[in-house]
Amino acid sequence: MSAKIVDKKEKKELIIRAAIKLFARKGFARTTISDIALAAGTGKGTIYDYFETKDDIIHNSFYFFIKELEFDFEAILLSSIPAIEKLQQVFDAFTRTMQLSENRQLMELMFDFWAESIKSVQAKNILFREMNIFYQAYRKLCEDLIKDGIREGSFRKDVDAKTMAIIILGMNDGIMVQWLLDKSIDFSKTMQEMVRMVLEGISAV
Repeated sequence: MSAKIVDKKEKKELIIRAAIKLFARKGFARTTISDIALAAGTGKGTIYDYFETKDDIIHNSFYFFIKELEFDFEAILLSSIPAIEKLQQVFDAFTRTMQLSENRQLMELMFDFWAESIKSVQAKNILFREMNIFYQAYRKLCEDLIKDGIREGSFRKDVDAKTMAIIILGMNDGIMVQWLLDKSIDFSKTMQEMVRMVLEGISAV
């Protein structure tokens, strides 16, 4: 019988997913390497084949967290619809993605990542660098769509696209944090109202 070929990338992701679920339930401090190994269905020694320390798992979990929250907007951007409709679809995609139970769990874990970064300069640098990359990409997407809308005549010419993109992300974050803290908030309805206000505010009509 031939030995089973182990996909190292798949195995590493399995360990990270198991760790994220434990971190979300027990917190970073109370989660042990043994806990992670048990949840991942592997031996403790195998964990060390992929990660040097628990901090290493935490850092890799954050990388994975950011990748999971990246949105595939290529189809929207390449479509021939007007910029105002593209921007609406971007907001809709963001709302749907955030409401997935797994992503909500990841977002709740974000508070723990922030707390963990306070204890470690290395963790803080990693957190800030990765979050900045994420925000820059999403901000640039919104900024470019607003510029396209201005060129098409859908949005007012006096709108500063970069500033408006920053405002949009700020409102997104504010709504998201309140929703994570208060489960009675209707995230979809609140986002729809925010989008309506934004689009009406910058509309050229």
